[in-house]
Amino acid sequence: MHRFFKQQKLKKDMTVNIDGEDFLHLKNSLRIKAGESIEISDGLMNTYLATICVLKKDSCEALVNEKIENSNEPDCKITLYPALLKGDRFENMIQKCIEGGVYSIKPVITSNTIVEIANKNKDRKVDRWLRVSKLACMQCKRDILVNIEEPMKLTDAVQKLMNDKNKPYKSFVCYEAEKKDSIKKLLDKAIKESITNINIFIGPEGGFSEKEISYLTENGIHPVHMGRRILRADTAAYSAVFYTAMRYEL
Repeated sequence: MHRFFKQQKLKKDMTVNIDGEDFLHLKNSLRIKAGESIEISDGLMNTYLATICVLKKDSCEALVNEKIENSNEPDCKITLYPALLKGDRFENMIQKCIEGGVYSIKPVITSNTIVEIANKNKDRKVDRWLRVSKLACMQCKRDILVNIEEPMKLTDAVQKLMNDKNKPYKSFVCYEAEKKDSIKKLLDKAIKESITNINIFIGPEGGFSEKEISYLTENGIHPVHMGRRILRADTAAYSAVFYTAMRYEL
């Protein structure tokens, strides 16, 4: 059954209007007819079954039925701090990380970041990322809409994290030069301490500089390795997200 998002308060027996890109997807791609069932989520962990009751030219109406009690969300909240990547790789990373269970994405700009986004293009870029996020959340039936923030400097992101009141949390950075501590070791400790807020930092194509790793470490963000092989930045991002979510679900 296909899932759609409506960012409004939902309740049983109300009628919801579906229009715009969602309606075109419902009508032309999915070919859903009147009388068929769909799922509708408010993006805030409330998801309902609904029945298409009226199909119009540019929109349709759905009658909200009973609430779906089972959640598809992982048992931890994963915030990803990925460095910007060139080409389509960043959008592909967003999609895969949402499938893996990421809760929020906060892009960072590092000393080795080669992607530049002009201030005048930031809003358009973020809107594009949010559209990719929504489609991915629909596809894999998330109960939330994963938010993606504007890119910020690595130092600003770390300082903002240090001021975060949503504690306790564990933070780590995937670093290919780390030999001692693994992602498994850190997550095992987090699970043992009942910590469910996890922050993951991922570097750009050229990796983090030694100075940046020192800065992250000084601020309580632990370098970890993910095995014996060197991963591309986008591969490291969704591998870390998948592995973290699965450790909490096992």
